[in-house]
Amino acid sequence: MLEIAKKAIEHPDKIITNLGRRGYLNWMSDEQYIRILYRMIFKRKLNLGNPQTFNEKLQWLKLHDHNPLYTRLVDKYEVKQYVADLIGEEYIIPTLGVWNSIDEVDFDSLPNQFVLKCTHDSGGLVICRNKNKLDVNATKKKLKKSLNQNFFYFGREWPYKNVKPRIIAEKYMTDESGTELKDYKIFNFDGKPKLIQVDYDRFVKHKRNLYSTDWKYIEAAIQYPTDPKHHIERPKQLDKMLSIARVLSAGISHVRTDLYCIDNRIYFGELTFYHESGLGKFTPEILDEKMGEWIKLPSGGGYLLTSDGVSMLIRTVRMPDCDEDKTGLTDYKFLCFNGEPQFIEIHKDRFSEHTQDFYDISWKPAEISQGPTAKTLINPPQNLDKMIELSRTLSGEMAHVRIDWYEVAGKLYFGEITFYDGGGFEPFDDIKSEMILGNLIHLPIGI
Repeated sequence: MLEIAKKAIEHPDKIITNLGRRGYLNWMSDEQYIRILYRMIFKRKLNLGNPQTFNEKLQWLKLHDHNPLYTRLVDKYEVKQYVADLIGEEYIIPTLGVWNSIDEVDFDSLPNQFVLKCTHDSGGLVICRNKNKLDVNATKKKLKKSLNQNFFYFGREWPYKNVKPRIIAEKYMTDESGTELKDYKIFNFDGKPKLIQVDYDRFVKHKRNLYSTDWKYIEAAIQYPTDPKHHIERPKQLDKMLSIARVLSAGISHVRTDLYCIDNRIYFGELTFYHESGLGKFTPEILDEKMGEWIKLPSGGGYLLTSDGVSMLIRTVRMPDCDEDKTGLTDYKFLCFNGEPQFIEIHKDRFSEHTQDFYDISWKPAEISQGPTAKTLINPPQNLDKMIELSRTLSGEMAHVRIDWYEVAGKLYFGEITFYDGGGFEPFDDIKSEMILGNLIHLPIGI
């Protein structure tokens, strides 16, 4: 138990992701889960209102870019035909078989060397270099476990949510090392390659070097250490690899195309939309910011929603006669306790420089902090008294509820009623802020 507690303290993010993998946190909204995980790893609040860095923008894309095509592109079996149709069958690693369950796999029919992996995740992988030494029972156990997990719940990477779990067998292939394949991961932005990552020594001491598209070493690291002394020759087929990356990434704000090069022949690996699930640590951090500049999100904010395979981008637009600019309506959230409004949580500029301020009912700044605040005092809405009166009516005698309002051209509009602000997981900037609100919630006696 002490060892478990120690791991929980040192790596709380791993506890969260393990719970997520097992489905224990399925009740949590994607945004709540992502915000908590990001905070645990980077020790700072995730900026979704105005994402700037590469990691922040990947989290935004997880929540809002739900193109149905992506589900097919992350399926390790389905993507092969998609890629073959675009660039040709000669770039596809031969498939030896595909099955719905581990019990269907006929190991006797497989060659002496092969690779088994699940089509719907990133961890179900078995590399067999000698079938006579393969532990079949351990292989079945590992793949069966992977089949029973939905990879989506690990990092809430939307494309994986509805991938059909299957097992695929592929031809075993190595490069000049004879033991592994160097993985050329090309980062593309709106169809343009910008950066190349090469992973090596995966099964010893995993390292990765970064290169520009003209093969100049970049002294930086993402998640795993880099080694400037480890010389990796420029691939002879680099120009062709970049050309393939352009074709496969066309029309996508960001995707990573993974390719292998064996005896000067190029093979497709996979497409990845969220490198390290948008949780990779950059050294130096300026690279995170630079790569963030390369991702162009929809102008004016917006949400890409899907229903029955139909996609629809809903952008933030200016309402007729609205005094607000195109960064979004000001949101007045009244925090009510036992039927009495006590504080107002004010959100401005959600899709640009998002700020979050707290005022009391007399419209005086409150000593509550939860993220970036406005640089100047906020003017009260024209309908403040009406908002207070209606919030008091709607909150009844409930221990706590939040009532949201908007004001457009002097008119009052109802937003929503919320019982658990941020699911009860939104961190405050200090314990004092949380205690001010916590002291206002009076729980039933005896609980």
